[in-house]
Amino acid sequence: MVHAPKAEGIGTGKAFFFLFGYKRASELDQQMLAKELEQIDDDIDVLRSAGYTVIVDPQGTRPEFLATVTGAAAGAEGLVPAGFYWSAHGGADGSLECCNGAVVKPAHLDPSQVAPGLRLAILGACYVGAHSRTWRRALGGRALVVGWGRPVTIDRAVEFLQPDSGRTTDLSDLIQRWLLTDEPLPVDPEPVALPDAAAALGRIGELAGRVPTVAGMLGAQYQPRETCLVLDVPLPDGRTQLVELFLLDGVEEYAEGRVLVGMEAEVGEITALVTPELLLAGAARPGYGRVALVSSDTDMPRIITQSFVAFAGLTDQDLAAHLYQVAAKADALENTLFGMDEA
Repeated sequence: MVHAPKAEGIGTGKAFFFLFGYKRASELDQQMLAKELEQIDDDIDVLRSAGYTVIVDPQGTRPEFLATVTGAAAGAEGLVPAGFYWSAHGGADGSLECCNGAVVKPAHLDPSQVAPGLRLAILGACYVGAHSRTWRRALGGRALVVGWGRPVTIDRAVEFLQPDSGRTTDLSDLIQRWLLTDEPLPVDPEPVALPDAAAALGRIGELAGRVPTVAGMLGAQYQPRETCLVLDVPLPDGRTQLVELFLLDGVEEYAEGRVLVGMEAEVGEITALVTPELLLAGAARPGYGRVALVSSDTDMPRIITQSFVAFAGLTDQDLAAHLYQVAAKADALENTLFGMDEA
């Protein structure tokens, strides 16, 4: 479906694409597609009013993806592909699923063939945002790449398509900021050397005798791993959160050599969709849990919640409180950012 521009403007001579890779043969995928298509009319209108030609393709394939980014897409001949929104399932390796079951990976692209006018690439697919640096290089190194760092619900995906004055990273904001202006695109910051999660350096030690009582207080199940104990902590509304519990020796000033109890819970990879306000909301409230960034196997750091407390004199009640608050803070962030309850 080709929507011609309504007027001349900054988008004259340019095109924006809404491409969907939901599987044609899946009834559930087609239901998700319908929900998203209902939300984009206002964005199409904004873009057309600014001079853009807008292409909507509900059956995106790998050849169509490649044609879009290289400026050879049907219906947009002679136009600069300024941006696109590709919505589909994504793989943990950063791949994008197409409507026919094929996938698109960064390795399928030749960066030298990507149109230099591409400014905005929105990859509305699970996991893909965690590989945004790789995708940006594959897309020629210029376009801003935005995506989800881990699985999200369709409700969260639909919210992204709905304008909200309380957010600054939904689709309408990205269009306003990067397609209705000629502002220079941000460059990727130099990677920061982040520590590994502390649980990898931990040990179980005397916690083996304490955890049955604490787990009973929380109603949690637990199992040992090599460096920690993993507790599955129940939370309100049927949600749960995994927390890693371990001992390690303190190295900070005035705590050198003291045995600490540490606990960490995973949230997911940080991406351009995670603003400091979302990340730190509620962080100033008195409590035990804190938010931290640690190293990751992907392009982007991982968000975790954690707490550390001296082991000597620690009561079971206090240990349970630390565990619960770390779990609850991670779950609240997980729900806010991704809408899911993923173990």
